[in-house]
Amino acid sequence: MKKSTSKKSSPASASSPVKSAAKPIALPRIAGKKATIYDLARLANVSPGTVSRVLNNRDRVKAETRESVLRAAAELNLKPQASVRNREIVILSEPTYPDRFGGYSATFTAHLSYAFSRRNIGVLLPLNPFEELPTKFFDGIVVVTQDKALRELVADLEKRMPVVHIDKFPVDPTEYVVCSDHYSAGYMAARHFVDRGKRKPAFLGGNYPAFAERLRGFKKALAEAGLPVDEQRTSLFGPESNHVSVVTRIVRAGADSIYAPGSSFESLECLHILSYVMGLKVPQEISLIGGENERVSALMNPPLTTIEEPLREMAEQAVDMLDRLTMGRAVTERNLMLPVRLIDRNSVQ
Repeated sequence: MKKSTSKKSSPASASSPVKSAAKPIALPRIAGKKATIYDLARLANVSPGTVSRVLNNRDRVKAETRESVLRAAAELNLKPQASVRNREIVILSEPTYPDRFGGYSATFTAHLSYAFSRRNIGVLLPLNPFEELPTKFFDGIVVVTQDKALRELVADLEKRMPVVHIDKFPVDPTEYVVCSDHYSAGYMAARHFVDRGKRKPAFLGGNYPAFAERLRGFKKALAEAGLPVDEQRTSLFGPESNHVSVVTRIVRAGADSIYAPGSSFESLECLHILSYVMGLKVPQEISLIGGENERVSALMNPPLTTIEEPLREMAEQAVDMLDRLTMGRAVTERNLMLPVRLIDRNSVQ
């Protein structure tokens, strides 16, 4: 396991819900006195009850009223102390990715939600973060997946609140990142093929950073074994390609084994294509290693050999980071990389 440490202090927590409008809450001093929700109500020209509903992200508030209150809160620099009310964390996943509702993002979001709830920390799950986040109060963000536009939004928010990234590559030592050791996953899969006598292992993965990291390890193991790296069998495919065409290309390039990593059923789709579209027998004619999908991979025919990512442990580590950061406590290890493991079943011969 690789870890990078830093002793830098954590960022200050951002604005978050206030549980009651009945009395003033502890806030930073503004112009010689402590600002209260009553100050905010006067500035926004609304009632303290409306302020309370806005700060608690509750409904029954008009969109323009909510925006007015949030602008006034920013003007007053109103930041309720995390110790006197419940915190709210945003869990972000890329809106354009299909695994938001089934697969890696969905599974990881579930692990995060349970871990936050055990710490009495509220969770926000915006369907459209670009529209919803400007109207919410929250303390921090955990980013599960992100593409270009969402990455730009997160970069702006990261300037004023703690953000923890999941499986972000390349790892920036100044950021808070929790990830699986994808390089070792790729290396481990290729070594397993080589040890079973495979001479033409192939890699099946999309053109995303985590897959590129796995491919680096995969190629390293092939090179160490003295096997040629054929680009027809070891290239990342873009969004314009479909799995059927990519798997067909790989098989026609002479592959005797395929590593299809990921926790979004990538290997299950590959197994289906090999068995029912191309009519190949796994593992007799071609071997397959996938990413582990808990309680599913073992039920396939044949049961799949997989590389398992420690998703539950990653979620716990990310939640612990944000728990500390939103309470103003230091996090000494900003980059955490958790080990993966190979589960040997029956899809490699």
